[in-house]
Amino acid sequence: MPRSNRLLQRRASIDPDDVWTPGDIVQMDAVVAGCAMVAQADGWVTPEERKGMIDRMRNSPTIAFFGVDDVLVLFEALNLRFERDPDDGEATAEVAVSRLRGQSGASRALIEAACLVAEADGGVDAEERAVILRLCTLLDLDPASFDLLPREGGPR
Repeated sequence: MPRSNRLLQRRASIDPDDVWTPGDIVQMDAVVAGCAMVAQADGWVTPEERKGMIDRMRNSPTIAFFGVDDVLVLFEALNLRFERDPDDGEATAEVAVSRLRGQSGASRALIEAACLVAEADGGVDAEERAVILRLCTLLDLDPASFDLLPREGGPR
C-alpha cells in the first residue's frame, strides 16, 4: 500500500474564523519566513528563538494541520539559506512575506508570530524590532497596532 502524503491526510477541524486556510502553503511559507527573518536578525538562531517558534506552531491548530515537523523543515531550510548567503536568505524570505500583503488577518498573524519569536530569548532587541518593522512595511501594516513604536509622552 503506497504511503499517503501527510499533508493530505484528514486532520482535526479548523475554526472557520481562523486566519489560516487549510492547504494554503503560501501563508505557512510567509509565517516561517517572517519568523526566520526575526530569528536571524542578529546573525544566528538561538535555542530560545527556535523553541519560541516551535511553541507558536504547536499552539496553532492550523499549523498543526500542516504538521509541526513539516514547518520545522521549512524553517531549517530557510535558516540554512540565511547562513550560506544572508542576502539571498533575506530576499527569499521577503518575497514569501510579501505574498500576504493585503491579507489583513494572515498578515497580523505573521507579525504576532514574529513578535513571539523575538521575545523568545528574553526580550525584543533593536535588530529584531527593525526586522519586525520591515515586516510591517512589507505587509502594509501599522506597527503602532503591535506596540512596536514608542508611545507619545513616555518610553515603550
